[in-house]
Amino acid sequence: MSQLIAPVLPDHVKKPNEEEYKKTLEQINSNIEKIQKQFDAVREKINKLPAKGDNARREEIKLELAEIRDKQAELKKSRKAVYEQLDAINDSIRKKVGSIKGFQTKIPFKTTEEVDARISELEGKIEAGVRIVEEKKMLQEITLLKRNRLSVEDVDDQQNAINKERTIHDELKKNIDDSEAKKLSDRYEQLDQEFKELFADQSKQREARNQLYDERNRLKTLLDEEYAKMRTLRDEHRKNNDEYYTFVRQLRDFKREQEQLRKVQEENEKRQEAAKQELELAALPAFESEIALCDNLAIFLEGFISSNKTAAATASPAVVAEAFEGMMIKKKDDEVFFAGSSKKNKQQKNKDPKEKKSDILKLPLATMEAFFDIKVTVPTKISEIPATLLKLKERKAYYIAEQPKVTELNKKNAEQKIAAMLKEEQEEAAAAAAAATTTITTEATPITAETE
Repeated sequence: MSQLIAPVLPDHVKKPNEEEYKKTLEQINSNIEKIQKQFDAVREKINKLPAKGDNARREEIKLELAEIRDKQAELKKSRKAVYEQLDAINDSIRKKVGSIKGFQTKIPFKTTEEVDARISELEGKIEAGVRIVEEKKMLQEITLLKRNRLSVEDVDDQQNAINKERTIHDELKKNIDDSEAKKLSDRYEQLDQEFKELFADQSKQREARNQLYDERNRLKTLLDEEYAKMRTLRDEHRKNNDEYYTFVRQLRDFKREQEQLRKVQEENEKRQEAAKQELELAALPAFESEIALCDNLAIFLEGFISSNKTAAATASPAVVAEAFEGMMIKKKDDEVFFAGSSKKNKQQKNKDPKEKKSDILKLPLATMEAFFDIKVTVPTKISEIPATLLKLKERKAYYIAEQPKVTELNKKNAEQKIAAMLKEEQEEAAAAAAAATTTITTEATPITAETE
């Protein structure tokens, strides 16, 4: 019997664990339900947020601020000469103030009165009497103070000049009408403050909205991840199911094909055994049973034509048993006698009873069937036995003459029958192989245990 290759379950494929799969799927569904509730709550908060602020007011403020800046620029342009003079005075004042501050960092006296007071103080100490060393120091300081007094007088002059310039600056500024500029400036500051408040309020709303949007996106990402886990789990479970139950189907088909092959092999063995026996029987010489039957029948009939008919009749059962060994001989009550036609029976009735009793030949049914088998007329009288023996001899000679030819013919017929049987077996095997291939290639979707 040809051997099929048994399917092997791949190492990465395992029998699906439905309980574990359902438990994991239930956990994922629980996570999805939990996250979905949080997602719905955040979405509801977003829906309840006030509508985005109307930017019309902000645009109005921007336009008005731009108009105020334009007006201020035009006002400044119309007073450019005065402003230039004021700027020049301011620059001069700043320079003089800077020079004074630089001188005062070197000399700790701001006015000539302070210098004169210090000189008087030092001279008074010298007149009161001091040591020579201290007197020298005081005289040096007095000399230095007198030398710097001129610089202090210059500072005074500069201060007087600054005061005069400031007076001029104030007079020029008084001549400028600042009421309109002040109004524009106040309006500008008012609008700018309102703009900042609107911007701050909208920034807070935008920040709160963005926080909700970020939370919504975060929860959406978590939901997508859980759904991805579910899809992956289902795909892997379905794939594992397909692979495992494909293996189960292949194993089932393998066992079925193995059983079919076994049955085919057994059937072939039976056919081959029957063909062998038939070939052996065909090889036996033909007509052996017919020739033996002719001999046995001849022996049986010769017993009836012996000199002592009574002895022959008495011994006939033993002769029958010896001649037809293996045949079933019926009892006398069950025997079928060949009585001939009714006309002959009437004639026999009219004959002498002694003659009728001595010439009638009674044969068992099995003996009569033996005559039928070899196609020899069954004798009904003892007087017909010699002719029947001659016919048996002729029939035997016929069988012996035909024996080689018929034997060879039987062998030839048996060989042809065996060759036809082998050809039929080969065709059946080829058809079975083609059917198996078709079954494998046209198999339906693999069996799965999953029901979603």
